[in-house]
Amino acid sequence: HEQLSAAPGTPGALLADPVFEPTFGWAESEETMGSLAGGSLLHPRLAQAMASPPKDLAEDYAFPGNRHPFTHQLDAWKILNQKEPKSLVVTSGTGSGKTECFLVPILNHVAKEIDAGEDPEGVRALFIYPLNALINSQQNRLDAWTDGFSGQIRHCLYTGALDNEKKASDQKYKGQVIDRKSLRARPPQLLVTNATMLEYMLIRRDDEPILQKSAGKLRWIVLDEAHTHIGSQAAEMALLLRRVMLAFQVKPQDVRFVATS
Repeated sequence: HEQLSAAPGTPGALLADPVFEPTFGWAESEETMGSLAGGSLLHPRLAQAMASPPKDLAEDYAFPGNRHPFTHQLDAWKILNQKEPKSLVVTSGTGSGKTECFLVPILNHVAKEIDAGEDPEGVRALFIYPLNALINSQQNRLDAWTDGFSGQIRHCLYTGALDNEKKASDQKYKGQVIDRKSLRARPPQLLVTNATMLEYMLIRRDDEPILQKSAGKLRWIVLDEAHTHIGSQAAEMALLLRRVMLAFQVKPQDVRFVATS
């Protein structure tokens, strides 16, 4: 009892003194969002959408023109924007902006497709998260950065919680797909899901329209928290990704794979 109740760090106490480990800021690049806008790495409409998200999301998700992206973010953008598809693993600390490393190039790619007059229907990017909480955490960021495209770039968070059908008036932001009926009728470019729902999507008859309307269009597969996939679970994920590419009728060499940890 004395050992358990003694103050941490005192002689004979079970607990030592607490240790505080400081984190240091990540290195900023010399470029700014404004200097990159209009170049190959940042479409001007995307730069504008990121600089001016809806007011209620601006405090957390506004990327003003004078913002300097971190060096690891800029490096990732350069790799993922190359004409020849290249894959990438991003390993960095919590809060270092790993999501921006892949989401900005993906949105940049879709914005260029809009300019080229390509059909916006069909999944271009598949985001696979291990937990629904992580999926839901992406909602505001996607809302913030797609709203400025007036519905031309759309996204859906496909989990078991997605309603079968909702009223159009329930849609708060222009880029949202808020029910399964809309998802199947007109699959969005960005689909955020988990391995279980993805497994269902490949075999469920109701979801067949998603695959049919996205055939040959998938260009990105993002695997978040990649370190959680070990042993047999990792083998299952590898086999699932092969089945995904067969179902979407794409070849591995045409897809950019991004893993984050």
